[in-house]
Amino acid sequence: MTHEAQWPLLAARGLGDLFAGIWIEGDPGDVARLMGADPAAGVACGFGEAMRSYEPYAFKELLWIGEHSPGWTHAITIAGPPPRTDLPAAGGRRFVRVVWDRHGIGVHDLSYSDGTTAGELSPRDIATPWALREHADGLLPSRPGLIDFHTTGPAEPVGSLGLWLENWLVVAGRLSGRFMDARYLDATRLLCRVPL
Repeated sequence: MTHEAQWPLLAARGLGDLFAGIWIEGDPGDVARLMGADPAAGVACGFGEAMRSYEPYAFKELLWIGEHSPGWTHAITIAGPPPRTDLPAAGGRRFVRVVWDRHGIGVHDLSYSDGTTAGELSPRDIATPWALREHADGLLPSRPGLIDFHTTGPAEPVGSLGLWLENWLVVAGRLSGRFMDARYLDATRLLCRVPL
């Protein structure tokens, strides 16, 4: 799979309104506990089954958690707010969190940590020096011929918003060693409740 196919895959699987994913260094059980979930109480299920509980902006938090690549775990928010970043940052873990909110601003700033320095980065600043800059080589905040559309309705992943979303997913894939693909979404992972 190419990095350009990541967002269309996620949108086709039902995450077009709200996608919040965090890639964290560590194994799934440790990451689940780090995020406040009890992996023993998690329900092993496929993505389609997890999406039956999809409820953006809910007053409950459900994460679909599983191995993304060797040494890396990915957690996708199925219900509730985006995953917290203070917990993996305090644990000294490398991570990136990508958020797309169609009914908000579209692409959020990238939350990240290199294990020592944690921060947030505007998509406009991707080419500037920052802690995980080596994973953003060749990515730019704009490109020739890019046309932005301004509407009063929901955000759409086109123009700058589409480029920025693609950039964040590329950074996540480069850092973790794997781009999102259908095999990942077709696997069985744990659906875990996180206390709010």
